[in-house]
Amino acid sequence: MINDKRIKIRQAFRDQYTLSIDAEVNAIESTILSTVEIRYDFQVLNIKEDCVEVRLLVLESKVVKANNPMVNEVAQVSQVFGRMYNELHLQIEPNGRVLKVLNSDLILSKWRDTKAEMEKHISGNEELKQAISLHDELFNNVDKVKVAVQANEFFAMYFGHVYDTDLPMAKKVFGTNIFNTANLEWNLNSESDPVLPTQGKEIVTIKTTSLPKLPLTDGFCNAAYQQFKDKIKIDPTQIKMIHTEERTLEYETGRLRRSSISKIEEIDPEKLYHKFKFTMLSDSEKKILENGSNVEEKGIGGKEGNDEKIYGVRWT
Repeated sequence: MINDKRIKIRQAFRDQYTLSIDAEVNAIESTILSTVEIRYDFQVLNIKEDCVEVRLLVLESKVVKANNPMVNEVAQVSQVFGRMYNELHLQIEPNGRVLKVLNSDLILSKWRDTKAEMEKHISGNEELKQAISLHDELFNNVDKVKVAVQANEFFAMYFGHVYDTDLPMAKKVFGTNIFNTANLEWNLNSESDPVLPTQGKEIVTIKTTSLPKLPLTDGFCNAAYQQFKDKIKIDPTQIKMIHTEERTLEYETGRLRRSSISKIEEIDPEKLYHKFKFTMLSDSEKKILENGSNVEEKGIGGKEGNDEKIYGVRWT
């Protein structure tokens, strides 16, 4: 029996996850709407007290819809540089922080191939030259490779700030605003339902709310919204900023079933805001939900003896 206030990965498993990212960005002169979908294969290979060995594969990444061609262009460039990280073999801490990239040789090999291909089309493209130079610098620095790997959205969706920490939990987190234009201190609170420790194979829901440290100062506003100050009146007291997360997982195994993250920064409700909704669902959970839906539609009760239960959105 587990008697622990902490969520940890305690059993090896393999599952596929689908991450959907819905974005609505209004920057006064234009509004961009987009939905991106990423498919992952995640496998826990080995578990030790201080680290977990995992393999993470990106199966597919695509733009589902967008109202601006720029979204597709950015996605295409991101996919070119992101292919180096499509196959990751890692050691991570119990809280999801990357300790070691075990297949760095493969990543470097992919970069050499990608670089050689890109250099064939580099003539006159200064932005491409700069991008290649930056990635050359990155791949010659082990710590920078770890940072790049850590930036994969999967880790934020799976672990967040809730694994390997006593729950309930309240702490300060230093990061940036959602526009990612200024440093900001956040007050983060997480709580679980049911309260931990719990008994048996309980499904646990963990909700996290993060709010910026108030009041927002003029210095912050100058740094965060400098490019918009001559176009719109900015009142620090009227800025809305909130970051919420919810995870449903298995307490006994630490296996994530689904998670969602919502991020909103609103300076003006009509002219200037960023709104993001991230939703990640495992294939196994999707099947459970679909089966439950089919049972409800047919009016048939669950089978006797079936103890399966169904319960019921990143900054660096």
